Amino acid sequence: MRLRGKRKIDYMVDITPLVDVVFLMLIFFMVSTSFSVATSLKLELPASKSHEQVTETEEVVVSISADGQFYVGEEKVADEDLRKRVLNASKGNPNIRVVLRADGDAAHKRVVFVLDTLRQLGIGKVAIATIQDLESGQ
Repeated sequence: MRLRGKRKIDYMVDITPLVDVVFLMLIFFMVSTSFSVATSLKLELPASKSHEQVTETEEVVVSISADGQFYVGEEKVADEDLRKRVLNASKGNPNIRVVLRADGDAAHKRVVFVLDTLRQLGIGKVAIATIQDLESGQ
């Protein structure tokens, strides 16, 4: 015996709390993520008219300051330790890309020393970092 008729029940899901939680998670991850800065080493990179931007997931950054000091990543490296540090940073992978960031005032022989060391390690992918020359009119 049915005394009541069929009732249609409307269920409505309020997604406002869900949106709030998603935005809070987004803000949390944006604030807590540490963004990697290229380097804190101040270099005056030479300008280049051509512009090819290379993005690799794995790369080793070797920097040469104006006074000729070597850095692998952020660590200062002595001349005799350069080979070992690059080998450790590359994990022995000869196909890894090495980005050479040399100050414009660095001696050419220091750049050649790094390139020679990389060649001895069998690393063939070397990119030389420059800044784009904005005065070229392109």
